Amino acid sequence: MPSKSKKRPLSAAPRSDRARAVHCQICGALTTPGLDVGPQHVGDRVLSTSQLNKPETFYPMQLHHCDECGLTQLGYTVDPRIVYKNFPFVSGTTRTATEHLQSLPPQLVRMLGMTAESFAVDIGSNDGTLLKAYRPHGVRFLGVDPAGDPVRIAIEAGIPTLHAFFDEETADRIVAQHGQANAMTACGVFGHVADLGGLMRGVKRLLAPGGIFATDSQYWLDTLARRHYDNMFHQHLRYYSMKPLIYLFAQYGMEPFDVERSEVYGGSIRVFAGHAGEHRVNARVRDLVALEESERLYEPATVELFERDVAVRRARLFDQVHSLVRNGKQVIGVGAPAKASTVCNYCRLGPEMIDYITEVNPLRIGKFLPGVRVPIVDEERMFSDARTPDAAVLFAWNYHDEIVPRLRDRGFAGEIILP
Repeated sequence: MPSKSKKRPLSAAPRSDRARAVHCQICGALTTPGLDVGPQHVGDRVLSTSQLNKPETFYPMQLHHCDECGLTQLGYTVDPRIVYKNFPFVSGTTRTATEHLQSLPPQLVRMLGMTAESFAVDIGSNDGTLLKAYRPHGVRFLGVDPAGDPVRIAIEAGIPTLHAFFDEETADRIVAQHGQANAMTACGVFGHVADLGGLMRGVKRLLAPGGIFATDSQYWLDTLARRHYDNMFHQHLRYYSMKPLIYLFAQYGMEPFDVERSEVYGGSIRVFAGHAGEHRVNARVRDLVALEESERLYEPATVELFERDVAVRRARLFDQVHSLVRNGKQVIGVGAPAKASTVCNYCRLGPEMIDYITEVNPLRIGKFLPGVRVPIVDEERMFSDARTPDAAVLFAWNYHDEIVPRLRDRGFAGEIILP
């Protein structure tokens, strides 16, 4: 007789069916789960027409909070090789982003007294928008980026760019070929790199004595206070504030010595760091930590209120758009960044609600928003169609002051809806 297999008790679930504990990406402590916007496709992986008949992969998207160092992060990391394959983001498509990025190189030139002998490296350099601002100062520079299309655009524009993920191995290659960097930057990408340890070890190796590593990141205090849940997307792994950044840099023998706040990205911080003890620490660093504590940024009740308010905003947006469509109005979207995918999938705004989304980035035009599959079209369509849209959801709301006047000047008189 065949042997009887041993049955597993119903109460004992296989280990593979249990959710893994999420550890902090900075300090390794266990984290506390927070806002969950449901399974999401990688927001920047816009779909071609040929992909519409193929299945899509969705990944968990939930915030987790560390009670030890204060970091907020995503609980699941998508393989970067998936995230940055056919990556359609281009830095230089808006005046606002371009001006902000290009304000940093002259600032670093002044702070460091950089000359033609100096060397600068931009991590996540994309199409080279930031690096172009070094040209008037004669500084040697190099970009590093893993995304093929932006790298191609940069090289065609004469911006030397290394097509690679940045880590200690990449840093060693750069040091061997160019020497150490006096200035290093990582703008809008410092929270995106999955291998945080490799990134920080690479920065430590590549940064010359007395050098400056400057980062621009969306500021978690602003994100939370303004209920910007659409800043959640799979590229954006960590949501920085000052307290965890101090903890992070200290682990690698570095320290932030100055910080500036900005309205770019819906509220951001520009942090200047160097090797520990090499720069005088400005009082602004201490003051920002004190502000975070006074705002109770790291208390559970604060993030619980954030979660409740986001649920209210989700229902309000759906009801507003649904009411317009039910009454025969045409609703479109403006701007198709990753945050548009988060909003549409979380709030259930598909093509039956949003006719199309306009774009100026040629890498997105003619594609479809992942998940909901709303078509992405050239911005000209909202002015050339026989029917003028009655309302537009401004998904690219962080460029409101640039986009809305342009639309109004061109004759769009419909309602502007902010998600």
